[in-house]
Amino acid sequence: MQTGDIKLIKNINVRLVLNLIRKHESISAAELAKITGMRPSTISNIVKELLEKELIVKQGKGESTEKGGKRPILLGLNTEGKYFIGLDIEIGMITVVLLDLTGQIEYKSKRKVDFKDDLGILVQEIIDSVNCVIDKQNLEKEEILGIGIAIAGIVNINDGYVSQSDILSETNFSLLEKIEKQFDIPVMLDNNANASAIGAKWVGAAKECNNFITILIEIEQNVGGLGIGLILNGELYKGATFGAGELNIKLPTLHDTIFTQEVLLEKGIELKKYKQNLKDIDIDIMVKAVKMGDEVAKKYFRILGNRLGKMLAYPISMVNPEKLVIAGEVAEAGDALIKPIEEQFSLEMLPIIEENLEIVTNQYGKYSVAIGAASLIIDEFFKVPVVKSSKVKV
Repeated sequence: MQTGDIKLIKNINVRLVLNLIRKHESISAAELAKITGMRPSTISNIVKELLEKELIVKQGKGESTEKGGKRPILLGLNTEGKYFIGLDIEIGMITVVLLDLTGQIEYKSKRKVDFKDDLGILVQEIIDSVNCVIDKQNLEKEEILGIGIAIAGIVNINDGYVSQSDILSETNFSLLEKIEKQFDIPVMLDNNANASAIGAKWVGAAKECNNFITILIEIEQNVGGLGIGLILNGELYKGATFGAGELNIKLPTLHDTIFTQEVLLEKGIELKKYKQNLKDIDIDIMVKAVKMGDEVAKKYFRILGNRLGKMLAYPISMVNPEKLVIAGEVAEAGDALIKPIEEQFSLEMLPIIEENLEIVTNQYGKYSVAIGAASLIIDEFFKVPVVKSSKVKV
């Protein structure tokens, strides 16, 4: 067996053990040996390495077996000292989160920015956002396992550049190299809808689900659109040119809908306050209003849900997923959005597909993309390397 083969097998074993500790939350070395079939000495060496790297911690002692004997030491992921940073890059805004090894949010913030259609300014704003997290959380560089960046547009994840995006008029611009150079730690870049899907897989509404679709909906005064992220057989499907899920669908904007319903504002519980200032209404206000039972807000989400249901029924039927996860700020509208989507699906889909499709919302709302960006690193960190039988001899 060659040295490279030995290193690969060791790496696989370490990742297998790390994933089992993550999955079980608390587990003993003896249980790890029993599940994996590895020798106790092999497990002992792996556990020692993971403890030294501060990736896992001892969590106390478990119960003795029926035969008695010493109580086993339980192991779990270290929730302090190792972190993932995620950034959601939008027009005029950067959202940042810090996740621990288990995917729990340790820090989150939103910063208003102005890129001025300049790549240099965009890069500097990203660097400043990361440094802000590091300073506020008193982090050392060694504690950061990686930085994930999510951006709207077509992203070539292999070469680390953005083919096209609404963020900048420039095309085929590189971000990874500049950010990696600054921090000297792993950086990953992907489309915002793809990031949302990865986030749902690791820490969100589709955890442990192998086949699902994420719909990232973005609604502003004069903009309405969506992106789709596909997880098939547990892996993100990117497409031949990284354009999977880019349907170029236009949704009704807040301006279009609110102005056509202006005469109904008096019936609203919350929105009637904005009758003289319609331009002040944003998606946050709409979500707040629908939660209060505002009739105009309910009608808006009914219109939006019906449109989504009609447009997405056929694309979703082609994939036949277990779940449809709705992400973005509109997800906080909950059933007000889900029910009209379900109604349209029941009209457009075959019963066997519609009846077995669960529609859920991402519980992280406006932070779902940034969490997804951090999850790009989580996904890579916990991924078990693939062994090619033609090269590895055991």
